[in-house]
Amino acid sequence: MERVPQSSIIVVGNEILRGFTVDTNSNWLAARLFGCGFPVRLITTVGDVDDDIVSAIHEHVGRSALSRIFVCGGLGPTPDDRTYVALARALNQPLVYRRDVGVQMQNLMFILNMAARRGTAELNAGNRKMAMLPVNAVLVRNGAGMAPGLAFDLGQDRYLFALPGVPHELRAVYEDIERTYLTGGRGDVVRELHYRLAPESMFHDVMQSLEAEYPDVSLGSYPQTETRELILRASGPSPEHVDAVIAAIRDRVKQFQPVA
Repeated sequence: MERVPQSSIIVVGNEILRGFTVDTNSNWLAARLFGCGFPVRLITTVGDVDDDIVSAIHEHVGRSALSRIFVCGGLGPTPDDRTYVALARALNQPLVYRRDVGVQMQNLMFILNMAARRGTAELNAGNRKMAMLPVNAVLVRNGAGMAPGLAFDLGQDRYLFALPGVPHELRAVYEDIERTYLTGGRGDVVRELHYRLAPESMFHDVMQSLEAEYPDVSLGSYPQTETRELILRASGPSPEHVDAVIAAIRDRVKQFQPVA
């Protein structure tokens, strides 16, 4: 059963693809989006390549089931930061210099004492690059850094967002997005059963049957190799159906008893 609304994430950065940086942003975003009722359907990771970023944006925007799309990373001041330009290409919008963004950057320089260290509050080429934004972008405050988050109205209650890749900046921008653009969703109910020393294969038949009986419930098994524990997790929009699935597992698998 298809559930709406759904979200997706596009992660941008060579550092992710080459293993230099662990992508904690997607994990954090997915948990927040699931909790507020906009579960993530798709995560795509691309490098700092204009065509790849544009293609990923086209793919996600082209999937009408995705009502909230998040592009993370590549908003900074150096040449390898290409997301603003890629967004302009993908959405067919010209880049324009935003004086209000430039002013915010200069204010932040004074607040962080950067102007004194640099000997000037004038914007350099890297700063100005971060103020060249697609013309229809709506600014989302970045209280933790200079690169602004962006929101684009795609129509029919669909939005695309650009977030900085620095984790504490991404989280600061996301908080404003959640308050403004992620209202009205309802998070799924989640229930778990924990088993000790129980093989996954013993639950195959009952899980397969329950998937057919309750198509609106997502059911998965997750072995924890370090603790030798098996977690069965059910989630879905209906508390009654989720509870029924958990009760059925307890009732139909008698060989093992859950510890939690």
